Amino acid sequence: MSQEAAQIAQLLSALTQPDTNAIREAESKLKPILKDARCVPALVEVLKAQGQQPDAVRHIAGVVLRKRIAGHYAKFDAETKTGLKTEILSLLSSESERNVRNGIVGVAGIVLKIECDEADGPAWQELFQFLAAAAGDANPEANELSFLLLCEMTETVAIHLKPQFPSMLTMFGNGLSSAEDKVKSSALKALGQLISYLSDEPEIEIFAPLIPHILNVSLECQKRSDEDTVSTTLDVMYDLAFCPHPSVSVHLQATIQFSLGCVADTNLDMNVRDSAALVIATMAESKSKAFGKDEALLSNVLEVLFSLIENSKVSAAGALFDSNPAWREDITEDEDFDPNDDSATETSMAQGTLDMLACEIPKKYIFNPLISRCITRLQSPQANQRKAGIACLGVIAEGCAEPLREHLPDVMPHVFTAAGDADSQVRECACFALGQISEHCQPEVLSYSSQILPIVFALLDDTTVTVQATSCYVIEMFCERLEPEGVRPLLDPLVKKLAQMLEHSNKRSVQEMAVAALAATAVAAEEEFAPYVSGVATLMTKLMSLTEENLFSLRGRALECMGHMAIAVGRVNFRPYFAQTMQCACEGLTHDSTDLHEFAYAVFANLSKVMGEEFSPCLGELVPHLIQVIGQDEGGLEAVDNEAKGAFGALDDSDDEDAGNYVLNVRTALLEAKKGAITALGEMASHCGGAFVTYLEESMTVLKTSANNWHPLIKAEVADALPSMIIPSVASNHGGVIDWEKGDVNGASPMSEHT
Repeated sequence: MSQEAAQIAQLLSALTQPDTNAIREAESKLKPILKDARCVPALVEVLKAQGQQPDAVRHIAGVVLRKRIAGHYAKFDAETKTGLKTEILSLLSSESERNVRNGIVGVAGIVLKIECDEADGPAWQELFQFLAAAAGDANPEANELSFLLLCEMTETVAIHLKPQFPSMLTMFGNGLSSAEDKVKSSALKALGQLISYLSDEPEIEIFAPLIPHILNVSLECQKRSDEDTVSTTLDVMYDLAFCPHPSVSVHLQATIQFSLGCVADTNLDMNVRDSAALVIATMAESKSKAFGKDEALLSNVLEVLFSLIENSKVSAAGALFDSNPAWREDITEDEDFDPNDDSATETSMAQGTLDMLACEIPKKYIFNPLISRCITRLQSPQANQRKAGIACLGVIAEGCAEPLREHLPDVMPHVFTAAGDADSQVRECACFALGQISEHCQPEVLSYSSQILPIVFALLDDTTVTVQATSCYVIEMFCERLEPEGVRPLLDPLVKKLAQMLEHSNKRSVQEMAVAALAATAVAAEEEFAPYVSGVATLMTKLMSLTEENLFSLRGRALECMGHMAIAVGRVNFRPYFAQTMQCACEGLTHDSTDLHEFAYAVFANLSKVMGEEFSPCLGELVPHLIQVIGQDEGGLEAVDNEAKGAFGALDDSDDEDAGNYVLNVRTALLEAKKGAITALGEMASHCGGAFVTYLEESMTVLKTSANNWHPLIKAEVADALPSMIIPSVASNHGGVIDWEKGDVNGASPMSEHT
């Protein structure tokens, strides 16, 4: 072994040691060596040193060579390149250690890509001759190797080797029908990658006939718990979901049946089952009419989804608790519960898929099968079936809102019965369903207010936390659209009950939903809520002063409630609470919480609208802050750290320049806060009169810049805010009114230069 190869082998050996300092030292010594093209033949020497160097060292040599060869290959003359390719083929045919061989396969794939890109077509014919011979060999190890090579060469094959596709079809077909499981799996993965790459290309039709074979092999893998291959297949089916070619679409039924089998298989990992559910949901979106027309297929899917919800012990209160992970602490007795664990459950998986089906499949196909299953289960003597029936009714309320509105007279009696069920899970799901129907079946559902409100009011006293929280959710959803006369009969006891719940419950879900329900009740009652402002404001002031970070969402809800009360009761009634609310909102801006900031901006927008020019003294402090937030960059390219690059990321090619190692990182929370800041700025300009003129120039500057923001929601918010900027100018320069004559296009402009 040459001196260079021996030195590299020694440093690579250090990378295998369980010593972080030794690894870092070895990496720092390797970096300058690997920048020299002579490292390539040295690494090949290490790879060839079977019996002389440990397999672990040779494996790392393959990994590093794969990372580095692209940067050095162009420096070699033709003779050196030919010799290198010969060495690679020799290693492929002789290497017996699996990990080392896989590393060599990766090197071969990189070299082939370089050669084909340079030739702009097929190149390195010897590799394809080797591959064809391996595929036809009687030895299963050779067969598997051929597909491992194809797997590494996916992009190169798809771009440069399209004329060879018909012969590859035969090769893949033989691989999928092999008697050896490992050959079938490797053939499936190689073919899967290729057809995923070709999903939008006409050449997909060549390989589409093999889709049933892929599904059959995957079914075998599912039975022997080969989840890796099953996951690969599901990824491929997802990639093909929107493929427009009929040769692929014809396999819709087989694809959904396979995916449904995975969804129902309790032996599979939950993530695999969730991937299968995603395939079904995506098929409903992409092939909605064909899916809906197949009554038997649709029926099978619905039965499995309903059964999963029936048999799961997890709460079926829908997205209410799923979208608020911190609340899950309120509904679990598991000491090891992790509030940050958002992994799928059978219930969330089934409900998410059902929601997608209800939204995407034409209602003439989906509504009757859904509603009939809901009603049948609601009439069952078994509590778990009643739970599934009412939970699914809530889930489909959005997607099937139009036909559901027409069937409310048939549906609502069942919902009311479920709300009084002896089983707490049924009652909880009844509240969720009532909330969803209240949200999506307006205005028809308002005619049931005299029945809904007393039922929900009674459920506020339920002993189950989830029922209490979801009851508050119903009040919030229902009251948002009610007129004062609708809420009047229960206004006094409702406010007192919600206030009592807020004071005595220590469950965050109940507290947050009670605050939201109070805010919605205030909006519905309008000025009739005035007698309750003092008491509610006292409660909110306590919450607006919370300093624990995990309670900031509750603090924000309290701020939101004050803003809604101000809108409801008007300037005069809210004036005594204005200063305290503003103080709490501004104090919230000192905390490093974009959520709290977002709530504060919403309060500023509402209070400026209510208080008008009385809000003007706050402009000096708030406008510069809002302008600074609006001007912030909410996303950009950031360098990927070595850990994110994977194994031995520090040894990647061009590490000194970080070439290509960047990702676009969007700070979504800041994006939402920026939206809120733009809204607040627009409302202040609209309602503070001439006092805002001082801030017009800098406001216009930042808004014009934001009008070119990459995100459409920011652009839309700016479009809403810009017209408001005219109002203070008109107030300051025209006494609030511009006199103009309709149709007069020749007269002098009535607007001042400033306006």
